[in-house]
Amino acid sequence: INAEYMGSKAYKMHIRVLLSKYRSYTECPSCRGARLKTEALLWRVGSQALADAALPPEQRFLPVGVDWTREQLEALPGLALHDLMQLPISKLRDFVDGLQLPSTMLDDALKLLLDEIRHRSRYLCDVGLGYLTLDRQSRTLSGGEVQRINLTTALGTSLVNTLFVLDEPSIGLHPRDMSRIVQAMQRLRDAGNTLVVVEHDPAVMLAADRLIDMGPGPGERGGAIVFDGTPDEIRAADTLTGAYLGARKHVGMGLKRLVEESTPRLILEGVREHNLRA
Repeated sequence: INAEYMGSKAYKMHIRVLLSKYRSYTECPSCRGARLKTEALLWRVGSQALADAALPPEQRFLPVGVDWTREQLEALPGLALHDLMQLPISKLRDFVDGLQLPSTMLDDALKLLLDEIRHRSRYLCDVGLGYLTLDRQSRTLSGGEVQRINLTTALGTSLVNTLFVLDEPSIGLHPRDMSRIVQAMQRLRDAGNTLVVVEHDPAVMLAADRLIDMGPGPGERGGAIVFDGTPDEIRAADTLTGAYLGARKHVGMGLKRLVEESTPRLILEGVREHNLRA
């Protein structure tokens, strides 16, 4: 197999599936997955109380090549950088918010850095991504999660006069958190940017300043602009979207099946990967 040629075709799904058969992920024995030198892992930040509130002592990372015992590590104050990388962002935010450094260390550069970390972690929590960890591989993120991360990046850089095109950023977001993604987009708009959002969720559609409905049908039966106006105006429009947003049509529950003892089922036990907790 010509690795260079196959790599250039990796945008094709069947090529990625083929390449995955010849690739594997192996933990580095020198850093045990921390991706940092031992010297960098010796530094710790925060107090004992902050560390205990964020991460139980038995879960803290013991660097390779140190002479510490497990008991000595657990007695140390603060957390190492890799410990912080393993925290859910919601816990990392609490840790950084409670962090108090000596006044002799707080120069302008460090203040700017701390403020930036606090703002970015708050933005990530605001769009419903507080369950992610910083060491999470980007290839395991869903499309909706990637878009929401990009939104927080844009919020953190204070971009203005920029056009953002988003394709269903609400994917994977719990309905109770839908207002968070709307508020993030409205902050970008209020900063002087323009957002074009492809979306099917009513909460996002009704929060738009201008709504364009493509139809009249799906796929090859669509492609025409059947409505262009405000969310209030589409409620009375003679379109399929308008009928649902105007409550003249409702989404049915579909075919109901009785679940009995003989009903085939798929049972998942002990599922703990990423943000799933058994």
